[in-house]
Amino acid sequence: MIALADAIRTRGHRITFFLLGKPPASVAKAGFETVPLGGTVFPADEYQTEFQKLGSLQDRAALKHTLAIGARAADAVLEVGPTVVRDAGVAALVIDQASFPGGTVADQLGLPFATVCNALLLNPDPIVPPFFTHWQPQDMWWARIRNRIAWMGLNRLYAPIMTRIQDHRRRLGLPVPTGISQVWSNTLQISQQPELFEFPRRELPKHIRFVGPLRLPGGYQPIPFPWERLDGRALIYASLGTLQNRVAGTFRMIAEACNGLASQLVISTGNGVAPEALGNLPGDPIVVSYAPQLDLLRRATLAVTHAGLNTVLDALAIGIPIVAIPITNEQPGIAARIAWIGAGEAIPNKNVTLQALRSAVIRVRSDPSYRAAAERVRTSIRDGGGAPRAAEMIEQSVGLGV
Repeated sequence: MIALADAIRTRGHRITFFLLGKPPASVAKAGFETVPLGGTVFPADEYQTEFQKLGSLQDRAALKHTLAIGARAADAVLEVGPTVVRDAGVAALVIDQASFPGGTVADQLGLPFATVCNALLLNPDPIVPPFFTHWQPQDMWWARIRNRIAWMGLNRLYAPIMTRIQDHRRRLGLPVPTGISQVWSNTLQISQQPELFEFPRRELPKHIRFVGPLRLPGGYQPIPFPWERLDGRALIYASLGTLQNRVAGTFRMIAEACNGLASQLVISTGNGVAPEALGNLPGDPIVVSYAPQLDLLRRATLAVTHAGLNTVLDALAIGIPIVAIPITNEQPGIAARIAWIGAGEAIPNKNVTLQALRSAVIRVRSDPSYRAAAERVRTSIRDGGGAPRAAEMIEQSVGLGV
């Protein structure tokens, strides 16, 4: 959200971040005011502990834990949010789509708001597989039934959060949503997916706008890297993100899968695994906690990733094909879209083996059709307009320019 906030600030508006947990250093460094939302309901240290726990979970267990965090967050946002937002004197809210109770705070205070989807679109649609599945879209009766059953299961997981929102709105005399799609803005929803990177939909709200990655004009902050260790071989970049990456064995498998392929591997472990904890890896890859991702991707021939949206969009914005090994939450759905558009291959978490990963790496590197598909997405990203276009639309939607 920092890039979007910067683009809105550039248009002459004051920006305040309302956050659960400890404010990221990047927010303060960018000069934005931060206001804590957790209060005593969900203290910052408890919030951080729950997210650290998420890093060791996979598949359905991680999804359930994410939604349990969401339920506690809903309590905090609904109890603390109205007071701190009112005291901050804001004129409008821009709310992450994953913050389900945020729109209720806006309605309670009579504030206009826009929704921003920083991850994969969460909007339900009977012909689109839910975001937590690895399924491809198929216009078949059995696929539609399968999708509906999966969406119903997800709604059951949403129920603790939705009940809190419904009860709060009922007490205030506000309209009570009957489904998750009613908690988001009915005037503007921004997605940082490029339009080409979404399955065909039957029930896409008319006020959704695909703008592509929300990035700062200058890219990411500089990160130290041992550039002198690059030896001129074809580069493979591997990252499992910064949260759900505490599976050291996966990093070892990636190293072994890429060993002997006339390439040099760079692994970014994030904050879940210290590089030295991995020991000596096959092929002697460069292993760092954090890497200058965009700079490395510009030199890379392939990205191996957990299918977190930021890494995927960074790779596709440069036209780099991907091998995706999704872990949890929306990552299977992102990986499914990579495979669907032909920009790479996806291996469901339960099917990840050394042979499967090595074979996928070889195929994606050797078949030019994968790079060609990634380059088509690159064009779609350039056409989206990014953060500047999103800022302009938000300004118009919530009346900031009036």
